[in-house]
Amino acid sequence: MKFNLSKSRLTGYLQSVLQVVPSKSTLPILSNILFEALDNKLKMSATDLEVSITATFDCAVVKKGIVVLPGKILFDILKELPESEISFEGTSNRVEVKVPNGSYKMACAAVEDFPKLPVINTKKQIEIDGGDVVSMIKKTTFACSSDETRPALNGILWSTKGDMMSMVATDGHRMAKTSTENKKLQGVAEDLIIPPKVLNIIPRFISESNGTIGVIFGENNIIFNLGDIVLTSRLIEGPYPNYEQVIPSESDKKMVINKIDLVGAVRRVSILSNTLTHQVKFTIKNNTLTVSTTNADIGGEGKETISCDYAGEAIEMGYNAAYVSDILAKIESDEIIFEFTNAVSAGVIYSPNVPKENFLCLIMPLRLAD
Repeated sequence: MKFNLSKSRLTGYLQSVLQVVPSKSTLPILSNILFEALDNKLKMSATDLEVSITATFDCAVVKKGIVVLPGKILFDILKELPESEISFEGTSNRVEVKVPNGSYKMACAAVEDFPKLPVINTKKQIEIDGGDVVSMIKKTTFACSSDETRPALNGILWSTKGDMMSMVATDGHRMAKTSTENKKLQGVAEDLIIPPKVLNIIPRFISESNGTIGVIFGENNIIFNLGDIVLTSRLIEGPYPNYEQVIPSESDKKMVINKIDLVGAVRRVSILSNTLTHQVKFTIKNNTLTVSTTNADIGGEGKETISCDYAGEAIEMGYNAAYVSDILAKIESDEIIFEFTNAVSAGVIYSPNVPKENFLCLIMPLRLAD
C-alpha cells in the first residue's frame, strides 16, 4: 500500500478513531487500527468489540492495500511532527512512515486477527435530526449505572413509540428522561438499550444546531452514520425496568428556587460531607432552604440558607450532593422546580420553561440519621 496525506488531517481522523480503542485489554489486537487504502479514499477502523468506529475520507492513494498498525504509538509519533505531507508505504507486514526529515518503520499486526466489522447498508438508514439526538444524549447519559450486576441499567433506553422519541437513563438512585417529537422513527423499532459509550461519541461530531444522523437498526446492533464517521454498537439485552411507575403522578409540595444559588450552596456545603455518602440535608420552611451537612469523621459542619418560593409544611430530606449537582448541571434555566411528597419518596426536578413530559429528572432521598 502507499498513500500521502497531510499530518493535520491524518492526526485529526486518527484521534477520532482512537476514542474506542481500549486503554487496557486482554486482546492486544484491539489496540490496533485497521487502515484500508481504497480508490482515492482512506478508511480507518477501530473496535473494542462493543463499539466500532470507521472514518472514511479523501486521500491521495498511490497503491491500494490493507494494514493493521498500533494506533496510540502512531498517533504519538504524528502529533510530535511539524505540519507536513506524510507518506505511508509498505506491505501487510511492515510499514514505513516517511516525513520530510526522516522516517519511522513499524511492524504490522496480522489483518486476519483484526475483529470482523459489521457490514453497513446505508440504503436501510433513516435520517433524523442530529440536534435532537445530541440534546437528548447530553441530558441522560450521566444517570447511567456502572453496576454490572444490573446490565440493563448500564445503558440508555431509546424508545420510539408513537410520534415521540424518548431517552431514559437511571442507576436506581437518580433518573433522567427526555422526549421530543419525531415521526420518522414511528413504528420502526422496539425499545432499544444502547451503551452510553457510543452515544457519548456522537456529540463530538454533530452539534445541537445542525447536522443529520443516519440510523440503521440491526438485529442486535445499531449503526449511526455521521457522514465521514460511522459508529456501530451492540445493544444491551433487556428488559428495561418499568421506570414510569417510580415517577410520582402528582406531588403536594413544590419549591421554586434560583438554580445558581442552589448549585453554589450544595457545592460548598458538600465539601464537608461524608466522602462515601456525600449526604447533604435540605430543610425547607417559610420560603427558605437550608442546605447543611455534618461529618463526624472530621468534626465538620456546614450550613447555608437561601431564599425560595415554598408554601408547604416544613420538611427535611437527605440527598447525595453529587447527584443533585449532576442533575442541576443538565437543566438550562435560571430557576428550577423541585417537587416532592415526603422525605422518603422520589423528588422530581425540572425547568419551569420546559414541560415535564419533555425533560425531567428524579432523585431518591437518603435516610437521615436520627
